[in-house]
Amino acid sequence: MSKDAVNLVQMQEPTLQLEEQSKLKLVNEENLRKQEESVQKHHQTFFASIRTAVTMFGERFRAFVTDRDTVTATVIGLTLLAVGVKSAKNGFIEARLWKPSLVSETSSITVLEALQHPFQVSRRLFSRPQDMLEGVVLHPSLEERVRDIAITTRNTKQNSGLYRNVLLYGPPGTGKTLFAKNLALYSGMDYAITTGEDLALMGREGVTAMHKLFDWANTSRRGLLLFMDDADAFLRKRATEDISNYHLRVAQNAFLKHTKERSNKFMLVLGSRHPQQLHRDIHDRIDVILHFDLPWSEELERLLRMYFDKYVLKPLTEGKQRLKLAPLDYESKWEEISEMTDGMSGREIAQLAQSCQAKAYASKDGVLTEAMLDAHVDDFIEKHQEKMRWLKKDGQPPLT
Repeated sequence: MSKDAVNLVQMQEPTLQLEEQSKLKLVNEENLRKQEESVQKHHQTFFASIRTAVTMFGERFRAFVTDRDTVTATVIGLTLLAVGVKSAKNGFIEARLWKPSLVSETSSITVLEALQHPFQVSRRLFSRPQDMLEGVVLHPSLEERVRDIAITTRNTKQNSGLYRNVLLYGPPGTGKTLFAKNLALYSGMDYAITTGEDLALMGREGVTAMHKLFDWANTSRRGLLLFMDDADAFLRKRATEDISNYHLRVAQNAFLKHTKERSNKFMLVLGSRHPQQLHRDIHDRIDVILHFDLPWSEELERLLRMYFDKYVLKPLTEGKQRLKLAPLDYESKWEEISEMTDGMSGREIAQLAQSCQAKAYASKDGVLTEAMLDAHVDDFIEKHQEKMRWLKKDGQPPLT
């Protein structure tokens, strides 16, 4: 290569390097510009999304706060959730929000009921029977004892004392359950009704159910009257029970443990047909024993008047139902029927009055005549006597 060519190449090399550097610089600037545009677009999209989300949230929040029902439901739900999470370990939810499975009926108000029906609940809280024996007809000597117990229980509740446990024994249908309800309401307490037969049939679940029942009873702020009907079906002597029934004995032990000491939270009332069959430790826990016998002639007449007023005369005076009554001498008629119904329980007298009402409804003109009343009473008495013969044939004790 000539010297001139070499010189020419050497002169062109710086120019080429400058051109390459210039091109590289332009490429870098273009890439940087594109990156900046991409970042700017991303920021714009991001901030636009935030503005849209804030706008939607604001609109929904304004709609939420203006809806009072939705706000109330949300606050209640969050409150219950917070309390539930905090108190789940000590069984607050099960003890406060609903009744135990063993309880068939109760006047106790749960939290959910109070929230759902506040006005009905307030009326229940402040209503109580003016008469302790409202709807209950007893022998005068028993009425006096019952009123004394009612006054004592009411004063015990007002002074936060220890409640006395009561045993009510006698044939079915003599007013034991109704008395327990009235006693609780008159004293400003709640009541809960369970049956010994339900407990006896629960098997291995009986112990758990028993603990839940008394845990729930101990949460009552107003005091709870716990009434167990047919208590001898569960709390009977162990000598009369199959020794292999392990779960029943364990459930009995749980009951005895919870009732070992008198309580200022709950009052135990037991109903029994055969108190002599009760476990001996149960008798040690009883302070008062009342015998609810079948009504005598005077009580039968009072029961007849009360239930015929309720099921026949009251619908007649209201005029809302198809029912009329032919003229008759009530005084002599009640006395006559009371003699004929000797040996019946108060529940059977109520059934008699209800069936007389149904008899009048079934007639063509809806009139209950004296002849219809007499014929129906005779038929009812015949059926009662037939049931007594069945019981005697099966070897069951008479209803006394």
